[in-house]
Amino acid sequence: MFKLDQYKFKEEYTYYMLQALKVGKKEAFRKDFLNLHPTDQMQFFIELDEARRLRVYAFLSPEEFGDIFGELDPFMQKTCIAELDRHYAIEMLSELPSDDAADFFGLLSDKEARSRRDQAAADV
Repeated sequence: MFKLDQYKFKEEYTYYMLQALKVGKKEAFRKDFLNLHPTDQMQFFIELDEARRLRVYAFLSPEEFGDIFGELDPFMQKTCIAELDRHYAIEMLSELPSDDAADFFGLLSDKEARSRRDQAAADV
């Protein structure tokens, strides 16, 4: 694992990850992305547009994405939840450490939290 700010060819490394996303090279993207420090994973992710974020969700397991999700700001967490497939979101949230999940659900309004809870119960 390494930090991009310490990597001599940061722009080139980022370019290759973007290219792998664009052309659907899942294993190449996973290898490069998962080799990054979690802070760099999050920074890379938040700079993506929705289409590229959707590709990231498809390339990462719910557990792997959960590592990023727990570090996102509340607005971005809500954005991601709205973009995610319901089953993926439920699995990702269930894989989060309990304190991260509690923090996220604490951000939701009562109506949103009830809706998420009811959806999860219906899927069980």
